[in-house]
Amino acid sequence: MLLADQLKAALLQRVGMRGDITAAKIEAQLAKIPADEREFWVQNTVNLPPQSPAWQAFIEPFLIHETYFFRHENQLEFLATKVLPDLIQERIHSNRHEFRIWCAACSSGEEAFTAALLLREALHSSRDFSKIDWKISVTGTDLSAEVLAKARHGEYHASAGLNSFRDIPAFAKHHFPSIFQHAEKTWRPDDALKRTVHFQQRNLVTDPAPVSDVDLIMCRNVLIYLDESSVRRSIATMQAALRPGGVLVLGPADMLKHTDGWELLTNQKAMFWRKTTPLQTSNSTPAQR
Repeated sequence: MLLADQLKAALLQRVGMRGDITAAKIEAQLAKIPADEREFWVQNTVNLPPQSPAWQAFIEPFLIHETYFFRHENQLEFLATKVLPDLIQERIHSNRHEFRIWCAACSSGEEAFTAALLLREALHSSRDFSKIDWKISVTGTDLSAEVLAKARHGEYHASAGLNSFRDIPAFAKHHFPSIFQHAEKTWRPDDALKRTVHFQQRNLVTDPAPVSDVDLIMCRNVLIYLDESSVRRSIATMQAALRPGGVLVLGPADMLKHTDGWELLTNQKAMFWRKTTPLQTSNSTPAQR
């Protein structure tokens, strides 16, 4: 097997990334290694433990960290005005005043804090908010230790160019008064928000879910980078983590090919999927098993 193919196979097995996506970056990395050292370097790399700093350093250039607050405005408006209120009412009717969100592949944390802000707003808007002591949690996971360190630090800068605040819709600007009202250059989540949001290093393809009985999972613009078997495993993990009636949110470019056990919530692209109850899927095979 060629040296490049060995690295492709390792990335596919451990991370799930398709070879056509990793090929160019693999060749670029190999070009940096002296020719007489490449075979030893490749053998050493593919045998590194997945959690070792050296393996983490190797895979970092292959990971996509593109993110910012309130990314995909139209999608989040539907989430804020329809999905979250409905999920909150379901929790109220079941007399279980907990709400759990999992943001998979959360990168440096903007999406997790966006979800927490939307949930906070939806809870405050519910008619029973003042009567209920809610227990809420947002868990952000990512494969990259580097971006998770930024997420845990929780400091976001409004620098020039493609910063975290590059495309904040008008309806969301009130969440960031320091940036949009006081012209400060840095936003930090308040203490209550930081207590709500937690970050863990997880591999979506190979690791179990970080939480269970989840109301909402956001996994946006991730599946497009994975091969089909890795997509199946990832979807199975997320489906198992969701409570019946919980919702999976995909990115505009993602696709759910196997829809057993799922109900499409809106015709505005196939991005919102509700996990159907066992009663509804009792005559079919669970998806992605």
